[in-house]
Amino acid sequence: MQNKLKSLISLLDDSNIEVVHEAMSELLKHEDEINEYLAHHQESTNPELRKRVHQLQAIMIMRKRRASFAKILKSKDLNLIDGLIAVHLQWYDNDSERFLNELWERFFEASKRFTPKNIDEIAYLMRKCGFEIAATDELQADSFCLGPILDDLVGADFILCALAAQLAKRWGFELEIIRVMNNFLLIDKNGKALSPANSWQLITDIDSKKCEFWSNKQILELASTMLFTFAVSSNSFRYVHTIGHSLAKVLDEEKLDFLPYPYGAKKEKK
Repeated sequence: MQNKLKSLISLLDDSNIEVVHEAMSELLKHEDEINEYLAHHQESTNPELRKRVHQLQAIMIMRKRRASFAKILKSKDLNLIDGLIAVHLQWYDNDSERFLNELWERFFEASKRFTPKNIDEIAYLMRKCGFEIAATDELQADSFCLGPILDDLVGADFILCALAAQLAKRWGFELEIIRVMNNFLLIDKNGKALSPANSWQLITDIDSKKCEFWSNKQILELASTMLFTFAVSSNSFRYVHTIGHSLAKVLDEEKLDFLPYPYGAKKEKK
């Protein structure tokens, strides 16, 4: 096997691009075995070899992230912050999980000035921090990514609800995410609701029986789907491929054959 892997790596700087692609495809079938070889050549003085090695490493990282995202969504004890980090990394694939965790922890540390104990105090905290929902006609990919939202304090309503709910959980009480008339809100065990769309206004006349309660899994699937939509609308093959495969992985699918060419397989004319 070692000789085979060495031979394949030697083909990465071949002048025939088809040979290179075939070699890369074969190498990716042995992901668990090629790390050592790739590490050895990643700073090669041969520019073509170095380029292909970096491409292989990038592909392997994205595959691991897709598998990690699918694993998070399938987990019975789904951690929403871990999931939002995984969603962010689908778009900002050069960022690190460590960096995003540090951003989240920094936000939690800032919340210690408020020590919230209930939904009223979470509302006050989110207002004072300056979190606002992005206007519908101004929504962009950043509106669904954890990093830009924590930096710029602007995001989609359901992501802001997710952040506030997770912050409440860190402080020892539960808030659930609901959707009412296409607006996302938070609700506590007493039926008091919180609307990020109305400057974090508290609402006391919510009929919980008429609310649609959203799970963490649904929140993450919606965030990922919205990023996929932006990728398609911007005709970004890279992100369509990356995020599409992440969503497909959740369904235990490996290919994007359901998408039109060039995102999916080219259909032969009958």
